[in-house]
Amino acid sequence: MANDELALPADAPHATIVVAVLSATANRVVTELRRDALRIDLATADVLRAPALPLVYVFWFDAPLGIALSDRVVAWANAADPRAGVIGLIENGGSNEREVLLAAGFDDVLAGALSSRELGARIRAVHRRMHWSTRTGRVRYAAVTLDLDNHMLWADGKTISLTSIELAVMRELIKAAGRPLSRAALLDAAWGAGELEISERAVDNVILRLRRKLPRPEMLETVRSIGFRLTS
Repeated sequence: MANDELALPADAPHATIVVAVLSATANRVVTELRRDALRIDLATADVLRAPALPLVYVFWFDAPLGIALSDRVVAWANAADPRAGVIGLIENGGSNEREVLLAAGFDDVLAGALSSRELGARIRAVHRRMHWSTRTGRVRYAAVTLDLDNHMLWADGKTISLTSIELAVMRELIKAAGRPLSRAALLDAAWGAGELEISERAVDNVILRLRRKLPRPEMLETVRSIGFRLTS
């Protein structure tokens, strides 16, 4: 453990940066993140050969390798108990790579110029969603049951695995019990208010992914000029 990590509280967000090749740039980013009160490790893709731990992993690969490994990474993260958080970092990527990785099941993706400050904020957001409530067990509304411990959703007898963002959004919709929630409210639930410059379009993307997973997409209804609600 680095000296600058010794004073960190035990509950400091813990992440592992996974790189294709160790480099001076990766070491610099790790140092900057540690100075930002994060507990950070650095590793190569060899981590995929052992079981994932229940922490946040940042996969920092170029676009072709990141896309090629996406399904393997998600399956590996899902096998952890509780599920590991996964962030994709694709410096040479764009909106297409971001959509592919999110659709594969990544919790978040950074595509484009690297900012250590933004990466640190996103690590905190995923970590918070992994541990965002002391409440455990299951919550229900109509035909939908959400397992908060295992990131699983049951709808019409179908079992669905959720990312931490999807879990946070579904939890808020279930708590609302059919009342419509604004994009801003769902954005705060998924990413946290004020920490990141995230557009409300990100909520639309999460809703789209959830509709693709649900047995009946119409279970998530768009309420014009307001946002979304869960139907009975």
